[in-house]
Amino acid sequence: MQTSTRPLTAPFAARRAVRGTAIYGEPMHGTIPRELDPAGAQALLTALFEPGTDRLAHSRGVGRRAEQVARVLGSPDLLVSAAYLHDIGYAAAALDTGLHQLDGARYLARLGVPAELTGLVAHHTEATVEAAERGLDDALRREFPEPAPELLDLLTYCDMTTSARGEPVTVDERFERIYDRYPPDHLVSRSMHSAEPRLRRLVSGIERRLGLPFR
Repeated sequence: MQTSTRPLTAPFAARRAVRGTAIYGEPMHGTIPRELDPAGAQALLTALFEPGTDRLAHSRGVGRRAEQVARVLGSPDLLVSAAYLHDIGYAAAALDTGLHQLDGARYLARLGVPAELTGLVAHHTEATVEAAERGLDDALRREFPEPAPELLDLLTYCDMTTSARGEPVTVDERFERIYDRYPPDHLVSRSMHSAEPRLRRLVSGIERRLGLPFR
């Protein structure tokens, strides 16, 4: 796996190890890692999510998916770190606006995480669609400019081919399970319906690059 990007190291004041004490007073379950390379990203994930939850299982599954993709395509560690942290905005420590992409990116920015990673978290899986539904699209774009599509598309692919329990799935299965979870009038369901054509094209294009089957 290539490591051409600079180490994802947060400023010392924000990244020192903290055991049993929450940043900004939020509950945590472990230690804030010193660096957000893939191992550090996994450590932060474990610190912020309760063991055994779907959010933790899904995030770990997306991270594993990204590791597979990175090996095949020679992508940098940045992709893998972003994959493990893509849904960090659902953690109690990060909750703010309800738009998990924006909340997660803001939380990581407060830790001093580089913009190249926060941008991927902020914009994964057509985040601007749900942001527009919530009236947050201007804030999202202003605070976190959209990154180049290469890694963002790969991150979105990993998300859209991983189930809520962290298992590899087809994009058909992923959409089916999302629509089963949220009623038709739910904001998330409406946003996913709007983004579905673009997401399906994205997944198909990356699957052609990777070669099928890729599970």
